[in-house]
Amino acid sequence: MRVLSNLSRHSDLCLEFVNDKTFLEAICVVLEHTLRDLVFYTIGIVINITVHEATRPKILEKGIVSKLIDVLKDSNIEDMELSKVSAKALHNIASDSNYWTFD
Repeated sequence: MRVLSNLSRHSDLCLEFVNDKTFLEAICVVLEHTLRDLVFYTIGIVINITVHEATRPKILEKGIVSKLIDVLKDSNIEDMELSKVSAKALHNIASDSNYWTFD
């Protein structure tokens, strides 16, 4: 996971990742996992990927937002670190997008 996390800091690789349907499906599956550390590192990958503006639309398309919200709901005050990274990932996804506008 850590290797993938480091690789997800490079914008060219991030574009490759988000254009791979199976990669995004795997992210969704892992975000539902019960192993806290696995979920934590996966959210770190999402944070790294969503730093790059060009990758955000693909993340929005694949239902990752709802998975991050579920993680945030489940972790809340019991695990503030997991809550923080979930909120950070959601913030990155919503930055400079129309995702939160209600037209």
